[in-house]
Amino acid sequence: MKFSPRVRRYAPAAIAFTLVALGATAALPDSGEKASERPQVPVVVAAASLRSGVTAADVMRQAEVRMVDDSLVADGALASLDDIPDGVLAFPVVRGQQLVTSSFAEDEVAALGNDFVSVAVDLDAQRWVGPLLTSGTVVDVYDVGVDGATLIANDAVVMEHPEVTEALPGQDALVTLGVPKASLPLVLQSAGLGQIWLVGQ
Repeated sequence: MKFSPRVRRYAPAAIAFTLVALGATAALPDSGEKASERPQVPVVVAAASLRSGVTAADVMRQAEVRMVDDSLVADGALASLDDIPDGVLAFPVVRGQQLVTSSFAEDEVAALGNDFVSVAVDLDAQRWVGPLLTSGTVVDVYDVGVDGATLIANDAVVMEHPEVTEALPGQDALVTLGVPKASLPLVLQSAGLGQIWLVGQ
């Protein structure tokens, strides 16, 4: 049987297209296979967005177990609320995020990392309230002396503080900071002189 030049020209491309289409069809899941029939395993997820430092007990009250496709389970994922370890959240999580063993640390300082320590300083309201309200808990620490302002610790974390609504101008309050170990001597020196000032990022 003879074919026209046009048929002979496009026949190889048509055959190749047909083979690719057949291969793609074979790679698709069986139409009878439903997602619900795939292996499902229990996973603990956050039922609400949570900040770092939240205690394990609070996490347990704001977490739930969901059945998840086993191919989507994160390494170290917790399978039961009873698997939540003691301690605090090491980093923030969002609603629906899987909780894993590395989500938790022994305490808030440990959650910051091995290079951080905690220190308590007395600050009047103008030195800490504003940055906390506008920028959150991550701040830079400055020494404000007669020679001007000098950065002595960056990426410090405000770990504990009085209620902001109760802070009054000129009234000192005890504020606990998590600061890098390398910055601790300067922070202690400035705190002793009453020259600490927090600045939001």
